[in-house]
Amino acid sequence: MSEEGRAAMPAIDVADERFVIGSSPVARIRLPAAVARGEHVTIDRGTWRTAEGSGALAAGHTFAIGSYRVRVAPAPAGAQPTPPQRTESLARELLRDVLGAAGAPTLTVERGPHAGAKRALPPPESAYVIGRGDDAQWIFDDPDLSKRHLEIRRTWDGVRAVDLDSKNGTKLDALPLRDAELRDGMVLELGQLALRYHDPAERHLGEPVASGVAEPVRTVAAGRGKLIFAVAIVVALAAVAGLIALVLR
Repeated sequence: MSEEGRAAMPAIDVADERFVIGSSPVARIRLPAAVARGEHVTIDRGTWRTAEGSGALAAGHTFAIGSYRVRVAPAPAGAQPTPPQRTESLARELLRDVLGAAGAPTLTVERGPHAGAKRALPPPESAYVIGRGDDAQWIFDDPDLSKRHLEIRRTWDGVRAVDLDSKNGTKLDALPLRDAELRDGMVLELGQLALRYHDPAERHLGEPVASGVAEPVRTVAAGRGKLIFAVAIVVALAAVAGLIALVLR
């Protein structure tokens, strides 16, 4: 399932002659391990290889891996390499579509006012403010909090916690926080609060596929002509289409 109303995924631009589509942590286009082997498709200097065969890469070529469709098309001119952390972040977002509502990242109050309360973070791109002021998205009656104390930013590059110059500061896993990426299991401390960050997709992303379960790759005929310098990959599943652009130099 896909998240209703979710925006299309942004481009991923790489500058590698050889790259992998699969579930490996080093895959440039990373898919959930539930459908893809570690190196499901290898692209090497305009040639694709899979367990089922190989061939020349050309504009219009499509790989079908389970419910995912990876289509090759010309990349936009002037595309710049994307930071590697976006690859993992987009892989988690793809997995959320498989997990449904249970895959959303959440914050749970472990200590302080409203202990046990839980909030799911809105989809990217979004910002979620925690504080005691009326304009915060999650309001706590805690005199040790600033009106706008902490902002949780969920972007296509991951989830970050940013202290908003609060009067008493924020800690992440007992260390002072200014701006840091959140990972599954981390604890934020602000005022009397302790908030635990949970990311089910991060926990499930690397789960291995049982022997023989990995989805085979089907290919669709490509357009004419060889693709030498640039390709764009579109990943589509359910009602969501995600654009992943790759620049090969």
